[in-house]
Amino acid sequence: MKSNKNIMRCFFWRPRRMFIVLAAALAGSWCFLMYYRAKSFTVSHSLRTVRRENLISYFRNVVLDLWFQRDWLFDNIPASKWTEYRRLNMTKKLNLLVKEKASMKDPRLIDFIRNYIQPPSDKPYDLKNPNITDYSCGQSTYINNLIMNSKEKGFFVEAGAWLGEYASTSLFFEKSRGWTGLLVEPNPMNFDKLKSLNRKAFHLKACLSTHPFPVLLKLNSASDMSRTIERKEDEQWVIDHKFDKNTYYEVPCFPLYSIMLAINQTSIDYLGLDVEGNELPILQTIPFDDLDITSVTTECLEMNKQGSKDAIAVKTFLENKGYTCHGIIGANSGHGCFAEDFIFLKKGLVSEEYNCTLVLDPFVPFRANRTLHNII
Repeated sequence: MKSNKNIMRCFFWRPRRMFIVLAAALAGSWCFLMYYRAKSFTVSHSLRTVRRENLISYFRNVVLDLWFQRDWLFDNIPASKWTEYRRLNMTKKLNLLVKEKASMKDPRLIDFIRNYIQPPSDKPYDLKNPNITDYSCGQSTYINNLIMNSKEKGFFVEAGAWLGEYASTSLFFEKSRGWTGLLVEPNPMNFDKLKSLNRKAFHLKACLSTHPFPVLLKLNSASDMSRTIERKEDEQWVIDHKFDKNTYYEVPCFPLYSIMLAINQTSIDYLGLDVEGNELPILQTIPFDDLDITSVTTECLEMNKQGSKDAIAVKTFLENKGYTCHGIIGANSGHGCFAEDFIFLKKGLVSEEYNCTLVLDPFVPFRANRTLHNII
């Protein structure tokens, strides 16, 4: 039987074990110090409550980290497998957040997203067509000319970023106006291609949640029309489009507001939603009083196929949130890209009113209109 001295020597012999134990000790000491300071100083009851809750949350995260890494801590696992174990630990944390339906402001959820999201690239662009100015189907030109007045250093969110170049509604702002932003693409194959372009924006391999909490959902494997499968109508959508209904990816979905908190961003100059019919439930999760959004484009082609009810619901919802529909982009940009997108602006940004049943085509000359079938 080993002596206590030999047991302690065995435990502390491996540097990673010693590092984690010391880190835990320092974290515990810090928590005790902060708790003592919170009790010692004369502060309001609400502030003491916030401090106490933050300390409890921090200590709980430390304990959970140690618990999730117990195999790596106590077993003889090669350091070369650390990446695999880190992925498994992230999966365990995500499953816990999903199971508990963590709220959008839950510090654990925000911290998880902060570690999961990938930062903007500092490498040169690797684009197939670097000389194109506007890669979109007209959305970028319209928003830049009418709304943003060629604004520099703005922030965008493009959900359904696809391959990141062809038909991208955000690449123009990034390259020509120095913007940064967030690219959301849940399809793993598309995401790898998107990442290879070295875009100057945050990359998130996930989808936007249709609930005010994180979820894990199935995603159909179609490259250009990926859609999460959550309801019966989603399954019917897959059948109607003749996609393989037996091939799916399981993807995490996070509320947009939680993602914004994770990257310390509370304003969005342009939000582009191309999520194959899930626009409305995603918009309904956004706390518009806390997240300032200037302009929104939502795809209406799929909504029109599903019937005008979805289109009317999106328009009504955003109008009730202080936006006005300024038209429907319907443009062929000249490189085989066609779009039918609603253009919503915050009320008061533009004095001129537009008819939401008309198409605004920025490629023949600017703001020229042509008639489209009455969608709404």
